[in-house]
Amino acid sequence: MINPWLQFIICAGIIVLAGSRLTRSAAVVAENTGLGTVWVGVLMLPLATSLPELVTTLRAVAINAPDLAMGNILGSCLYNLALLAVIDLLEGRGALTARVNQGHIITASLSIITICIASIAMLGIVYLPIGWVGAETLIIALVYIFGGRLLYRYEKKSLPSISAGIEATASGKPSSTGQALLQFIIAAGFIVVAGVLLTDASDQIAVITGLGHTFVGSILLAVSTSLPETVTTIAAVRLGYTDMAVANVFGANFMNLFIVFVADLFYIHAPLLYAVSESQLLAAVMVIFISTVMVFGLTYRSERKIGRIGYDTLLVVAVYIITVFLLYKSGGN
Repeated sequence: MINPWLQFIICAGIIVLAGSRLTRSAAVVAENTGLGTVWVGVLMLPLATSLPELVTTLRAVAINAPDLAMGNILGSCLYNLALLAVIDLLEGRGALTARVNQGHIITASLSIITICIASIAMLGIVYLPIGWVGAETLIIALVYIFGGRLLYRYEKKSLPSISAGIEATASGKPSSTGQALLQFIIAAGFIVVAGVLLTDASDQIAVITGLGHTFVGSILLAVSTSLPETVTTIAAVRLGYTDMAVANVFGANFMNLFIVFVADLFYIHAPLLYAVSESQLLAAVMVIFISTVMVFGLTYRSERKIGRIGYDTLLVVAVYIITVFLLYKSGGN
């Protein structure tokens, strides 16, 4: 049997390569079909880059590891938010939240709402199952559908086109819709297989090291499945399309919470959010905290910074590091 660490590293590398191809293909499909660059930056691009989270979360549910599944979702949200500090550092022209469009507040706020709903379910104070799923995840799905429509309408009339950013980021992209769809499907297939093996390896690592499913899911697995977001975000920033990069971060987090609903549909043992341990609440609260800090920064728009990074994004980094430490100390589940 292959060493779980080696299996983890190989699968993470496959996800990086396939995720990059997936993103470029998704951009071409959006442009050629007239879906619009808005959906690429805010909704369609996160849909592509969040595919690893979807696959690994569903695999965790299939092997009856609910904490690994939820830890992966919340850990990915935390890591994505930490990417905002990377964007600020790479962009280097002043405090990030003072320079990007304030429309990102909508996506960030929708993410906060959905995570709050999930947190209420994880508290275990109320028990509201509808069949084998929780009422809370159904509400999350409705918020996602409503929020997606709201975002589309707002972005269409308010935000500048990011089609140039997509075109530049997608260097070496396929020229036709048919070719793009074929590459999309092939890349998705690689991610599905790699995601399944990555989750299995994470499950073994959690047992072997004794770190627990919560820590391994929230840190190790979450960072690996967020590699496509990392690749896409850094590429967008280096090409000067900062708004697209920020939209991808908040959009990916919003998508991640919708994945909770999908996972709940496939977890037949009980409503998913009722089956996870209380240690998941730490990550959930920290996601809410960091998202709120960014909403404040986008609203206040302070120009103050330390070196190349704004005060708010510096706080994001500090909270992320503290959260990783606390999750490690808690021992997980």
